[in-house]
Amino acid sequence: MSRQRQQPSEDERTKRRLEAIAATAGAILALGTIGIVGWNGVTGDDTPPIVIVEPLGVHEHEDGYVLEVLVFNRGDETAAAVTVEGALRRDGTVVATAEATFDYVARGSRRRGGLYFAEDPRRYDVKVRALGYIEP
Repeated sequence: MSRQRQQPSEDERTKRRLEAIAATAGAILALGTIGIVGWNGVTGDDTPPIVIVEPLGVHEHEDGYVLEVLVFNRGDETAAAVTVEGALRRDGTVVATAEATFDYVARGSRRRGGLYFAEDPRRYDVKVRALGYIEP
């Protein structure tokens, strides 16, 4: 007795085509990811954290004023314990300073914080900067 092989139905053929397309797309994505990671590993600069600080605005509260700051890490590495200083100046003389420490600022990330002053920072020349960091 011979068995005849049945032809796959249209649904089964469609399913096989979709599976082949999905497998091909997955392989392309996997190879692309491996290629990008490999390329970055070979050509990456591994720039240390480059922390930029910008003043955002001033808010008044019952004990004085808060100078809100934005901290941005443009480097290739994460920075930990980032100390930020704000100084209020008048005619080149520092009138007041404040500091804040940010636990972590990952590469390419932004963090917000505040510096507290008794005087209104809007009445002075404001200079904000990162003082330092440690490697996590």
